[in-house]
Amino acid sequence: MDLQERPTLCRSVYGLRNGKGRPTIQGMSPGNIVATYPFQVIAKDHIPSLPASYKGNTELLVWVDLFTGYVITKANSSRSAQTVAEAYKEAVFRRFGAGEAIRHDREPDFMADFFRAFSKMMGQRQRATLAYRPQANGAAERMVQTVVRVVKMHITDIDQRYWDEYAERLTFVVNTPYDRTRDETPFYLVHG
Repeated sequence: MDLQERPTLCRSVYGLRNGKGRPTIQGMSPGNIVATYPFQVIAKDHIPSLPASYKGNTELLVWVDLFTGYVITKANSSRSAQTVAEAYKEAVFRRFGAGEAIRHDREPDFMADFFRAFSKMMGQRQRATLAYRPQANGAAERMVQTVVRVVKMHITDIDQRYWDEYAERLTFVVNTPYDRTRDETPFYLVHG
């Protein structure tokens, strides 16, 4: 393999058929925020109700940096505001600092008092998508679909109770394909 070749995920991971990519988006979606530097705006979503892993995890939290497209995942046992805030602090804040805004899809537990206090303490503001337009958080929604496909393709255990061990490692696979929009891989844009 030539070192100049960029790693790419197979078409089945992204769900591409007949060489067609994502549909073209016409104009800006209402409520969209355009990031101008890495980790300025972070989109958050989660994969709920997964089979309980051997470690007791049932949720997979997903954060996407909207500037670089870099994905961070964290297996979690609860979706309470406090555990989400602690996971965010460990997986995102300690590694990349506080962004200016977090995009999410209006989950009541995510908007709980603890996380609002955490956001305020970190100097962040919450930006919920418009109630009638959840696809405004499309970057996170698309990454959730991609992460689910990648994890399912690599788990051979019938009861799939090792998903949490694979998910965070497979995030590397999601971060290394070449992105034509950004003209580089998300991993390279974050780590150089």
